[in-house]
Amino acid sequence: MSVALTLVLAAGWATADPARLARGREIYEQACVLCHGADGRGNPDWESAVRPIEFTDCGTTAEPTELWETIVRLGGPSRGLDSVMPAFGEAYDREEIGAVVAYLRTFCANADAYPPGDLNFRRLLKTGKAFPEAEVVLRLSHRPESGNRESELEAVYENRLGARFQYELALPLRAQAPPGETGGAGDFEVSGKQVLHFDVTRLQILSAGLALTLPTGSESRGLGSGTPTVRPFVAHGKGWGRTFLQTRVGATIPLDAERVDPELTWAIGLSRALGPPRVAWTPAVELAGALNTRTGQHEYGVWLETSKPLNRLGHVIASVGVQVPVLPHGDTWRLEAYLLWDFGDGPVWVGW
Repeated sequence: MSVALTLVLAAGWATADPARLARGREIYEQACVLCHGADGRGNPDWESAVRPIEFTDCGTTAEPTELWETIVRLGGPSRGLDSVMPAFGEAYDREEIGAVVAYLRTFCANADAYPPGDLNFRRLLKTGKAFPEAEVVLRLSHRPESGNRESELEAVYENRLGARFQYELALPLRAQAPPGETGGAGDFEVSGKQVLHFDVTRLQILSAGLALTLPTGSESRGLGSGTPTVRPFVAHGKGWGRTFLQTRVGATIPLDAERVDPELTWAIGLSRALGPPRVAWTPAVELAGALNTRTGQHEYGVWLETSKPLNRLGHVIASVGVQVPVLPHGDTWRLEAYLLWDFGDGPVWVGW
C-alpha cells in the first residue's frame, strides 16, 4: 500500500462531517466557551484553581469517544476528574453531545493524522498492541516449579513522537534465578513502531516496527544472548463492538547466528470488554509461538488472562494471567502480569 493511499484511507475521521461539526460548534459556544475559551486553550479570564484541558493537544482530543462523551454527559467526577467540569446530560441529548465531542477534536490542527483512541485496544500480555502509546509498564513473569523457580521483571517505557510513531525502551531484570544461574539485568532493548494505516469506521489499525536488542546482560550468567539481535514485526488490531482481535508477526535475526538461532514469531489474541472498554474487565485468550528456522523446531503456548483499570479514568491498569505451554511437552506453566500507567492521560494520582 502506497503512502498516498494510506493517507487517503486514514484521512477525515475527525473532520469528515461538516453538518455535525457545525452543530457541535453551536453547542460549544453555548455551553463550553466560558471555561474552555473560543480557541480551546482555556478562557484566560475564567477564575478557578483547576485549569481546563487544552483541546489543541492532539493526543488529548484523540482519546476514545466513549471517554469524552461520558465526561460531557455525566461530568468530571464520572471519570475521577474535578467537579468543576459539570454534567450536560440533561441539557443535551446523546447526538448533540456526540456532535460537540466531534467539534472539540477540530481544535487539533492535524486531528485526522492521529489514530483515535477508539483503536487503542486493551494491551495483551504477549501480543501487545498496534496503537502508539505513552506508557510505563512493569511486567512480571514467575515460574513456580519447586526447585526451579524463576521470577523476572521487565520495565518498559513507551512514548509517542508526532501522530503515529512510538519509541520504546525495555530492560528485563531477573529477581529469582533457577539453579546454576544468577539474578541481574538482562539485554536492553530499544524499538520503534509506526502506524501505517487506520480506519475508525472499521475499527482496525496496522503498524510495523523494528526492535534492536543489545547484549548488555552477562551471557555467562544466563542473563543475555551475547549478540545484538534485530526483530522486525507487524502488528494489527481489529474490533467488532467490544470484541477485539490483535495479531503480531515478526522475526528474530541475530547478528551472530552461532550464539542465537534465527526465529519466526507469531501471536494472536482475542479479548472482550465486559462493559465500556475504557474501564471494563477484559478477559482474553492468546496463542503465541516461535519457529526456529535452523532446527525447524516449533514451540507455542496459550495465555489465559484478564485485565481491569484500577481507577475511573482508566489510565492505570492491571492484568494477570497464566501461560500454559503446549510444545515442547513438559514445560511448566508461568504466572504473567503487568501494571500499566498511561502517563499521556495525566499523573498517576489523577482519575481515582
